[in-house]
Amino acid sequence: MKKFDSTLLKIFLYGLPLFVVLAVFAYCYSEGIVDRDADYARLLNNFAGLIITVWMTLALYLSVRLMVSGQLRDQVIAKITFMRERDEREALLTGKATKATFLTSLAILIFLFSLSCFQVSVYRVPPDKAVDGKTGMVSLGMGFSLLESDKQKQRTENIQKEYIFDYRGLPISSETIILLLIIWHIGFYNYSMRKLLK
Repeated sequence: MKKFDSTLLKIFLYGLPLFVVLAVFAYCYSEGIVDRDADYARLLNNFAGLIITVWMTLALYLSVRLMVSGQLRDQVIAKITFMRERDEREALLTGKATKATFLTSLAILIFLFSLSCFQVSVYRVPPDKAVDGKTGMVSLGMGFSLLESDKQKQRTENIQKEYIFDYRGLPISSETIILLLIIWHIGFYNYSMRKLLK
């Protein structure tokens, strides 16, 4: 299994540039930038679809293997994060840097969770709906939904409101948050290691 995983990992990594090139071509083909009627374009588009499917399947397989195989995880993640444990001192420093990274990442996740749940609205209502003669309103709330589609449901309100400020969760996508957290993990770990090595 170790040799099989290692071979798939190499195919995945070496196939990454080809995946990017073919993904760009497939985008150009779908947008009509490339002549769709040309035989070479159709053939290349079909080939791109096959390669992208294979690469995505490899990505899913390797992701699952990284979660369940400690040996593969140590081998791959150590290379991605530039971990080196040549002696006991470096092993101890790696543990300290990992602890610092875990705690700061947990703090960031708690902060992001709070931001995604809080809801703040500042708005004006028509004069006939004013409360004690005041048309300016502030609404504070919390929202939590297990599925993304729940968040996208339209609000049904009977009162016509003129929104001045309306915050209902993080404005960035979940994909962006995950990517930023991965970059943060690797970056902060390496920063902590350099700091500890000094």
